[in-house]
Amino acid sequence: MGKTSESFIPGGQAVPAGEGVNWITQAWNFMKPKLGMWVVLGIVLFVILMIISLIPFLNILTAVIMPIFVGGIIAICEKQRITGEVDLGLLFSGFQKNLGSLLGVGAIMFGIMILAIIVMFVVGGSAMLAMSMGSQAGGDPSMAMAGASGGMVFLAFLLMMVIYLVGYALTWFAPALIVVHNLPLGQAVSMSLSAVKKNIIPGLLFFLVMGIILFVSALPFGLGLLITLPMFLATYYTTYRSLFISK
Repeated sequence: MGKTSESFIPGGQAVPAGEGVNWITQAWNFMKPKLGMWVVLGIVLFVILMIISLIPFLNILTAVIMPIFVGGIIAICEKQRITGEVDLGLLFSGFQKNLGSLLGVGAIMFGIMILAIIVMFVVGGSAMLAMSMGSQAGGDPSMAMAGASGGMVFLAFLLMMVIYLVGYALTWFAPALIVVHNLPLGQAVSMSLSAVKKNIIPGLLFFLVMGIILFVSALPFGLGLLITLPMFLATYYTTYRSLFISK
């Protein structure tokens, strides 16, 4: 497995909708020859994130730290593609190289998460206030809840999801662009957003199918996640290769 003649596509390319499912298939085919190592990789990362989640104050910064590990996963994938070998030690390579840019990606995602939560509480809080005022005015509380809060709560949830999607659009491809191509933070984020805008339908299909796979795999006592979580991690690489690399 060596490097082939290929070129980088700044800003990414548009692909057919069905490619969204192919990214998952490609991730499975990529990890299958080294399945045992990928299962170990998934377990190691899960344990690390669990430990971080138990540390006060540090647990709220998981979103900031995660892109560093994603960068490590990208490095693992790149080496496997070139050499055929899985080097688990590269999972921590983001702490030694491109740390500032990867932390910047995490900071962007963390800020967007905070914004989404604030918007949800502001809009949702308005719904609760309207319900309370309807009740104090002598109206039927159930009617107040249905009329005042129902639509507002839905709007709060919708706005939160839109903000989250923007966050993922800005940050999904950024670690790969930083690690593989050494792009600065601003350029990586800009190109990530550009690629997502060109592939909204494939992206939505990808997350829908991947979400179903993760949900179903979690049903048998979560054992299926030993396979599907590493496969999801590998899609960071397969999606990047599909949109940014011309073979």
